[in-house]
Formats: sequence, structure tokens, C-alpha cells
Amino acid sequence: MKSQTDEMKCPKCGRFELRESGQGITCRVCGYTLSPGEADKHRLFRLLKEEEKGSRHR
Repeated sequence: MKSQTDEMKCPKCGRFELRESGQGITCRVCGYTLSPGEADKHRLFRLLKEEEKGSRHR
């Protein structure tokens, strides 16, 4: 199960169900679509987490 440190939560419903699709990043539970600024923040968060995981395995 993913935790707070692995994923960002939806600003509307607070669940960890944000997924990227052709229309942008949306919540699978409530259907909220992130604004362009929120989507950029989500992508940056994900990139930083991937970098952190990569540096642990070196």
C-alpha cells in the first residue's frame, strides 16, 4: 500500500488516487482534475521521489 511519502493526495477529497491520463492528472475517486500548476507540482514531487529512490540504491 502506498503511503503519504510515496504519493500526493487529491486536493479535493484527500485520497492518494491521482493518476495521469490524456486529459491531465485526475483523481480516480472524485474525478477532480488538477490545475496546470497543481499538475506541475505533482510531476515534480514524483520526479523527486524517483531521484530519492535511485540515490538510495547506489
